[in-house]
Amino acid sequence: MDQGADAGLSAEGEGLKGICDSAAEAVRKSIGELVGDPASGLVMHMGADGTPTKKIDELAEEAVVAVLEGSGLGFYLLSEELGRKQIGEDPAYLLHLDPLDGTFNAIAGIPFYSVSIYISGPAFGLGYVSDLAHAVNFYAERGRGAWREAEGKRRRLAVSATPALHNYSVSAYTLRPNTGRIVALGDAIRRIRTLGSTSLELCLVAAGKLDGFVDLRGGLRLVDVAAGSVIVEEAGGVVTDGRGERVFFNGDMWQKAEFIATNGLFHREILDLLGGGDL
Repeated sequence: MDQGADAGLSAEGEGLKGICDSAAEAVRKSIGELVGDPASGLVMHMGADGTPTKKIDELAEEAVVAVLEGSGLGFYLLSEELGRKQIGEDPAYLLHLDPLDGTFNAIAGIPFYSVSIYISGPAFGLGYVSDLAHAVNFYAERGRGAWREAEGKRRRLAVSATPALHNYSVSAYTLRPNTGRIVALGDAIRRIRTLGSTSLELCLVAAGKLDGFVDLRGGLRLVDVAAGSVIVEEAGGVVTDGRGERVFFNGDMWQKAEFIATNGLFHREILDLLGGGDL
């Protein structure tokens, strides 16, 4: 059996994962000395998504772009900081990039931050998230399962099978005026966490470490969750917006939504607790 098949990937997927691996390593090296340094939070300019681009964000993005430009492949890139960029001639893929998801954590020296990459084509989708602090990679190709890779070892991912909602552990984000909507969820489950890197939190759902992820801020950039969504779904989970509708990644920088990802067992119940459909 070839390496790609053993990893649940097509030959195309294996090649693109190799590019993602190189990009993650380039980011890890480029920001290594800045992690935990307050100076890395210096605002350089406003990003394409309307939020400040900090020094550490810019270096992470530059590292990924350099790898993509050296890959010999063509991409339409959509990135939080840079916006839209064409790489190569006649691009075959659209790439959603969050070069550093968990910027606050990285600046503060909290070891929970990542690079998130979603590569899509007409009949192809690959989600890739790298836990930069621990050199652990998560990935999934549509229709081929979800995987965790560390120290050269690959393990298939599966969402949790927690049998009762009152035992659920959920990562959740909210802002006023939606703070009240999270109260009913908090009363119904065992614990709520907020860890600061949405793509990694989705990977924890895919790995069965968390039972769900909820974002009610209404401003979640879908570049943050495009890769993690594929990984959750391929691990057996369910991903929707706050109304219970499927989320589509259409290449719109300003595409934002409320976002719910769970192991699927009590997805409808969680939507009901949050007021899904009555937003």
